[in-house]
Amino acid sequence: MMNATLGNRLLAKAGKLYLYLRLRAPGKIRRELSVKYEGQYRNAGLMLLFDFLMGLGVAAFAFVGTAILYFTIA
Repeated sequence: MMNATLGNRLLAKAGKLYLYLRLRAPGKIRRELSVKYEGQYRNAGLMLLFDFLMGLGVAAFAFVGTAILYFTIA
């Protein structure tokens, strides 16, 4: 139970920081938060985490594909 709360707090802090760095204006942040993230910084942090993991997955896939192609041709 404690870990879930800690995870939610970390996601909320990451989401808040992400929106602040991206939008800067408090009005824009509130609007983006209500429209896109259902009013929760946690959801913004979760989307940031998913985007990061998806980027890592694409990079790993490209690396493995390149390695296979390299060793097949060489």
